[in-house]
Amino acid sequence: MDDYSLYVDPETKVKSYKRFAPRGDDKSMLENFQNFQFGNGPENSKILKFVCESIVEEYEDDIISLYTQEADHVADKLCSEISEHREMDG
Repeated sequence: MDDYSLYVDPETKVKSYKRFAPRGDDKSMLENFQNFQFGNGPENSKILKFVCESIVEEYEDDIISLYTQEADHVADKLCSEISEHREMDG
């Protein structure tokens, strides 16, 4: 979670958490680095961790059910069909 921070889309002003640290040789996020907000420092990652843990707790039974059924595209089904959360870039 330490590699994610609050991101404000420059056009729509929509706020979301996105990964700001590049993976390997991918430096594409560095182009939009100025759109990340780091004002709260470590608090940002604590907030994101809490939100993620809350979502997992809320959908724990559904997560277990999907994995025990060996469903295809578990992440897609969980994120879009069951929880109705939209996909995040990342």
